[in-house]
Amino acid sequence: MGLLRAYVLDFMAMATQKQQKFAKLVACGMNDGQPITIVDSYSAAGYQVLGSRKATQVEACRLLASDTVQSLVEQERELLRKSEEKVRKSQEILVISDSERVLDKLRKWVDGIEEASTSQIRSTELLAKISGMLRTDISIETKQRSAAEIEGLLEAKLAALSSGNLGSDFEADTDTGEIEIEDIPYSGEPVH
Repeated sequence: MGLLRAYVLDFMAMATQKQQKFAKLVACGMNDGQPITIVDSYSAAGYQVLGSRKATQVEACRLLASDTVQSLVEQERELLRKSEEKVRKSQEILVISDSERVLDKLRKWVDGIEEASTSQIRSTELLAKISGMLRTDISIETKQRSAAEIEGLLEAKLAALSSGNLGSDFEADTDTGEIEIEDIPYSGEPVH
C-alpha cells in the first residue's frame, strides 16, 4: 500500500494543480453538493473559459481525454470508492449489536482468520461484559399458584388419566405402571 501511495503522490506532483482539481471534480461529479458538468469542472478548476460554451466543452473533453487526467480521475474514483466503503462498513457496524460484534471477532480469532492483540482481546472482553454476555448471576423465578389452581390442574390430569387420553403431557411406563406427569401451565380458566 505504501508503494502505491508513493506512486500516486509522485504522479500527482507531475500533474498541475488545475488538472488535479479538474480530475477531482469530474470523478465525484459534484461541487459544493451540486451536480457539475465537465464544462463547469473545467472552469471551476481555473481553466480559462473560451468565447463560446461549445469551444469550452471541446477543450474540457480534450483535457479529460489526456492520459494524465484519465489516470487522475481513476485515482480519485478509487479514493472515493474506498471512502464510501469505509462509511458503509462503519454504518454496518452501528447496525450490528454489540453481542454480534463480540461473537464475530471471537469466531475470527478462534478460526485463525485474524490475529488479535492483547488490547483487542481485552476490549472485546469489556464489550462482552457491558453487553451482558458474561453474566454469572442466575435468577430463578418461581410462580406461586393458589390451591385452587393446583386443584384444577390435578383434576384435569386425573380426568385425562381416567379417560385413557394421556396426550403429550403424560408419559407412562408400561412395565412398572408408573406415570410421569409434566407440568401444564395454568390458563386461568376452571377445569370441569
